[in-house]
Amino acid sequence: MPALFSRIWIVAEPHYKLLSLVVAIAILASSCSKPAPLSIEQLRSRNHVSSLEFVRDLDDGAAFSAYLMSYQTAGLNVHVMIAVPDFPVPRAGFPVVIANHGDVPDPARYGIAADGTDSRPGDYYSSVPELYTARGFLVVMPDYRGHNDSDGIEYTNGRGAVAYYAEDVLALIAALTDVEQADLDNVFMWSHSMGGPVSMRVLLATDVIKGATFWSTMNVDDLREYFGDLEPPLMIQHSVGDQRAPVSNSKGLAEALRSVDHPYTFHSYRGADHYFEGETRERAADRDAEFFRSLLRED
Repeated sequence: MPALFSRIWIVAEPHYKLLSLVVAIAILASSCSKPAPLSIEQLRSRNHVSSLEFVRDLDDGAAFSAYLMSYQTAGLNVHVMIAVPDFPVPRAGFPVVIANHGDVPDPARYGIAADGTDSRPGDYYSSVPELYTARGFLVVMPDYRGHNDSDGIEYTNGRGAVAYYAEDVLALIAALTDVEQADLDNVFMWSHSMGGPVSMRVLLATDVIKGATFWSTMNVDDLREYFGDLEPPLMIQHSVGDQRAPVSNSKGLAEALRSVDHPYTFHSYRGADHYFEGETRERAADRDAEFFRSLLRED
């Protein structure tokens, strides 16, 4: 090596090493800042304690009054929509449907309507509280962390996201004692798409849920080893031509439940709806409501 270049390298080498060290630290910090996935055992072992605080009124529906509430989960402040049917409250309260929504391409825009207003649960899922309050159920629809103005945007990417959303739902369940109109002996769960893996984790971590329905679920095969621990009966509904979440997801779930002799019902529909439309949506909700009522615990 010519002397000139040798002298340049000798001078630059310490700076090069320092730069390499800085880059390595930055990469390590970045990888460490990404939340690691939570296991079923971790979800079961967490002490889920929380309470609800009123934030503001939301737009009412045809048959319900709606409120935005906040609660704490893993040190994060997250939000939930509560929709209360506009019917006389039963003596024990309204049975509850916790609604676990699917994937949102931009979590920060969850619940934002096309006109730009914050109108949880937004245009796509606006029918969910309508469907179940009209059938006599109090609807609880969590944002999940990092959605809309809920804390925790760093949790919304990566394979561990659904487990953290399940942790949010478990904390929410602990806070339901603050909902006066809720019948806490009759809590059910609805899910759509990505909400399916969220719901399945919740079902494997708590015995509070009395029955659950899965619409167009994403794949839950990664939890198959735990299916023998499931307690509540399930209902599965899926369109055979769904391109966003293939019906094979639901068929695989049904087969896995059958293999452990777990009670379930499976309904398939013609067409390619990912989120059911029109008469199919009403029929699916009717089946859900009938299923939930068949599981009601009476005083």
